[in-house]
Amino acid sequence: MRSKHHLEPHVEFGNAGEVNTGGTGWFIGFSDWTRGRAGGLRHVPVDEASTGLCVKWFSHPAGNPDGEPKPLSDGRTMSILVSPASEFRIEFSFAADFAPEATLVHTLRRHGDFVIWGPGLFHRAFGVQPASVLTVRWT
Repeated sequence: MRSKHHLEPHVEFGNAGEVNTGGTGWFIGFSDWTRGRAGGLRHVPVDEASTGLCVKWFSHPAGNPDGEPKPLSDGRTMSILVSPASEFRIEFSFAADFAPEATLVHTLRRHGDFVIWGPGLFHRAFGVQPASVLTVRWT
């Protein structure tokens, strides 16, 4: 079993208002400042074809202590907390059983907090407090 430390190169957390954007506000794209940690998940080379764009807006209620399990990730996915004063926990694992020692856990708490992850990961989400989240997926 791979530990949660093996997940770190496949997931990046940040806040859209705080990452370096070269003064432009573009925090995902083909500019050099999108080459953040986690293998450049926010970087999309200008000559890389992107297909299968999906965009989701969802208001997650508080509750559901077991989380909302999702299928294996395909492509890249970015979720950003758009509601103020919220709390939205998201967990990542290479396996669907989410063994604690192999699960990376992060909570989005502030307006603009985001997480971006690559393909091949299982994830599940918890609305700790009511939270509106914008999610973009592309392949």
